[in-house]
Amino acid sequence: MSEPLVSVVIPAHNAERFVDEAIESVLGQSYQRLEVIVVDDGSTDATAARVRAHRDRVCLVHQGNGGVGSARNHGLALATGDYIAFLDADDVWEPEKLEVQIEIANRHPESGLIACDGVRFSESDTVPGRLLSRWVLEHLAGSTTGEITGRLYREAVRSNPIASPSQMLVPRRVATEIGPMITDRDDAEDWDYTLRIALRHPITMHRHALVRYRMHDDSRSGRQGERQFVWAAWDLRLLARHERLCSLEDRAFVIWARRQAIRDYAYAAYCHADRYDRKAARRFLLWLFRQAPAEPAVAMALLATWIPRMALKVGAGALRSAGIRTR
Repeated sequence: MSEPLVSVVIPAHNAERFVDEAIESVLGQSYQRLEVIVVDDGSTDATAARVRAHRDRVCLVHQGNGGVGSARNHGLALATGDYIAFLDADDVWEPEKLEVQIEIANRHPESGLIACDGVRFSESDTVPGRLLSRWVLEHLAGSTTGEITGRLYREAVRSNPIASPSQMLVPRRVATEIGPMITDRDDAEDWDYTLRIALRHPITMHRHALVRYRMHDDSRSGRQGERQFVWAAWDLRLLARHERLCSLEDRAFVIWARRQAIRDYAYAAYCHADRYDRKAARRFLLWLFRQAPAEPAVAMALLATWIPRMALKVGAGALRSAGIRTR
């Protein structure tokens, strides 16, 4: 029986600085039965010229600038492999990434998604933190195999388990079944894709750190200090969408998870205002208030950004004296 073919889909927009390294990390894989599709998403720099240097091993296609979801869908439509692997043009794979994941996929044919761990890095250094979320890492710490497989939709609603599509390997039959990624530029299309798979299939996550996720200020989600607000807005739109998409038995949980996320983001924005940038935090809280005007935590956090810090301390002290707990 022949080895399965893996279609590697790389969306690229103005990625001339990084796309060579991404492609070379694919061509240097220990698993070599693959096709590489780079979708140039309306680049205005030398991205296409960089990709053409690999033209004997890479398929380059062009489209007008439609966003990363649209570019991935274009690649999906052209893919002929048994599996789909996504790689963002500014990320890098370790040489054994596909070999490890194909072996795991062979052992878990029921899984609709295989996802590895990885690390973040910048031009100057490795950035603390892993790519699998905390709840996944906690499960993996108790696993003797270094893998977890299961119906994990609710867990994935509560917290996105996967930081980047570059961690994914998806059977093409599953990609065909669930359909294309959403293409709105203001949505977390990769988390939505994970959730739509988890709605219908078990998913497998494993602890091998096989992806290097590049942090830089030109990334889609903006500068480091502003990303939390961009991500929060994407996440809340996504959870509202899944209130409609999920099964009836999961709906109450998804509604609860969205409300809890609103509260968490409100508190995080208040902390950001207190420590870093009041204007940016207030802009986000005003947006959040428009989304959830009936949620008291949002109004309280917004109001607190206009109260001097000393007054907050005095108020908290008075509450404690009255026997009321504060954070």
